[in-house]
Amino acid sequence: MGSTLQVAGKRILIIEDELSASKFLSFRLQKIGFEVSTAFDGVTGLKEATEKIPDLVILDLMIPKLPGEEVCKAIRENFDEAISRIPIIMLTGKDTLVDRVVGKVIGADAYLTKPYEFEDLFKEIQRILSS
Repeated sequence: MGSTLQVAGKRILIIEDELSASKFLSFRLQKIGFEVSTAFDGVTGLKEATEKIPDLVILDLMIPKLPGEEVCKAIRENFDEAISRIPIIMLTGKDTLVDRVVGKVIGADAYLTKPYEFEDLFKEIQRILSS
């Protein structure tokens, strides 16, 4: 596994209802070369994930219309393997042990809690996209 990650052309979908958090994260990821799209609710995010099949989804759990847990389950249970295998990083304010276990059980590849350090998130992105 190489230590440098090729980000050119890698597409990340951010599903986050807090506009400032979404903008900040989009900006940081675009600045290092990712193509980024955003959705502000679970229904729109799930539609984006299944239609555009990003290389990675960064998913908040507490989002309107469809909770992040349901978005994650719907992606994991999709019949199209290209969709069901999309890596998912949960990035959420829900930080109990139960929340973390549920996140892993329903298929998250990583679980980070807010507030977070961008460097920690980037390490997870590198780990997941390099494997």
